[in-house]
Amino acid sequence: MNARIVALPLLAAAVAAAVWWQTPSRAAGPAATWRVGPVDDFSQARNYHGLPANSPVRLSFSCDAPRHVYVFSQSAEDGTLLLFPSPDVEGSPANPLPAGRTVLPGERESAPVSWTTRQQVRATTAFVVVAADRPLPELEALLPRLRRWSNRLTSNRSMRVTKPAGDVALAGLAGDPWPAALLARAAQRSMTDTQINGPLPADEELPGVWSGSFRAREQRDPAGK
Repeated sequence: MNARIVALPLLAAAVAAAVWWQTPSRAAGPAATWRVGPVDDFSQARNYHGLPANSPVRLSFSCDAPRHVYVFSQSAEDGTLLLFPSPDVEGSPANPLPAGRTVLPGERESAPVSWTTRQQVRATTAFVVVAADRPLPELEALLPRLRRWSNRLTSNRSMRVTKPAGDVALAGLAGDPWPAALLARAAQRSMTDTQINGPLPADEELPGVWSGSFRAREQRDPAGK
């Protein structure tokens, strides 16, 4: 047998293996599934989902390596709200989230905690999740300036929206656009997407960043109230 006939394929295979080893992983990125409704009877969210005001919303996030995760919502009436990581949600995990599955916003005393849709939103509310293999300075600088969810304000630890502590210039006010270009790109996905649950698409501009979103509409009272 000609040694070259055997050696050349082996050499090609070795080169291909070396290239693969030195190339950043192309494995599927993290995945996210939006959950709406009661914890014990939830359903997966659909894009432009019609939901009653104050409907519970949670996010099931899965990853194969620790990831920094950021969750926000925006509507014309509310502006941009911080959902996660909020320092005012007792029982919420810290970034980076570990490999495996985490359901946000977390649990308090073994009871699941939920965000909710808001009342009297005329158009839609966009919910956005961003995942990254590192802290994102653009978003980290924004966190202290956004209104956020909290369960520390009432005796029964129910969830409410509050202002950040201290005298800070608020960002993401009602009527303002998204306060970060990355968030605007993530929200744009749900303008036309039909599949909002599952692997998160990679960001178009930042390597090691993934994002997704969905939009909810307030379900109107049949009586028109």
